[in-house]
Amino acid sequence: MRHSASRVILKISAGIVVTGLALWLSFRRLDWRDVRTSFGSADYLWIAAATALSLLTVYGLGWRWQILLKPRERFTLASLFRLNVIGQYVNILMPWRVGEAVRAYLASRQSQASAAFVMGTVAVEKILDFLVFVAFWVAVPVFLAMGGGVREYKIALFFLLLGAAVLVLFAFRPQSLLNPLARLARLLPEKIERQALDFIREGIEAFGQLKSPKILLAFGGITLMLLFGQILTNLLVFRAFGIGLSLWPALLVFMAIQAGNIPPSVPGKIGVFEYAVILALSAFRLPREQALSYAIMLHAVAYIPKILLGAVFISGGALKRSAILEKRLKNGAPKHQQ
Repeated sequence: MRHSASRVILKISAGIVVTGLALWLSFRRLDWRDVRTSFGSADYLWIAAATALSLLTVYGLGWRWQILLKPRERFTLASLFRLNVIGQYVNILMPWRVGEAVRAYLASRQSQASAAFVMGTVAVEKILDFLVFVAFWVAVPVFLAMGGGVREYKIALFFLLLGAAVLVLFAFRPQSLLNPLARLARLLPEKIERQALDFIREGIEAFGQLKSPKILLAFGGITLMLLFGQILTNLLVFRAFGIGLSLWPALLVFMAIQAGNIPPSVPGKIGVFEYAVILALSAFRLPREQALSYAIMLHAVAYIPKILLGAVFISGGALKRSAILEKRLKNGAPKHQQ
């Protein structure tokens, strides 16, 4: 227990240090008059369009999730939009991306799908998103003829192949994973062993859907659409600030933001988000004042609507409705084994 508490304190301390360093690097040696001028001259119609597109991307995440959940439960897109917003709201305000577990829990409580199966669908999403990000990290240096500009090229390629291998094993050879896990589970008490193995089997079942070419194609197509939506959001904010940059800079900004999610920081990625964007834009010789203004606005577009909507959805009774549905399910048809 003491060791666990020490690790938590260490992570929080590291997050504060990383955030403080990122803030210092982002805000040093600035002409604040130029920053104010950038915000004052921005076209906020383009900001409104970028905000709408950012929320539309979250709606698209629900569409993609719906495909994976369909074998067990038919959720409406509106309900999945709410769950995704709540998940992102929790991720923004809390460390360690616990929002993924929260939305999976809420989805399982609003349906007859088991918690393990729903968690499996979330794992499929996260692994495929990770593979897409790493694939871009491998490919972009080639497309931009950057050569050794990205030193982590070989490391990224290794993680791409490793992630793909894990995904293939989960989808096509689940027994090769279940057998060693079953041997490990024998160390547990008999009742817990059965529950643990049932949970793992239910979770891995979600990966089995990727064997269907139709599902895999639909999932991959929507993932690429969502990626384009995020890049287009970056482009719209470029337009709002009159920055004459195009597709490749917008893609690099996207990649920098994703990379910025890796180090620990305070909730909301304050400072880390801004510095990641400034670093990406420094390759295009954009003045630091303009780059910072852009980064702050993009941060607001990406986070503030989700914070506001997340608070509304939670206070509006999403959690209460889950409890009511859970009671109804207990009194009625049983759920799949948890």
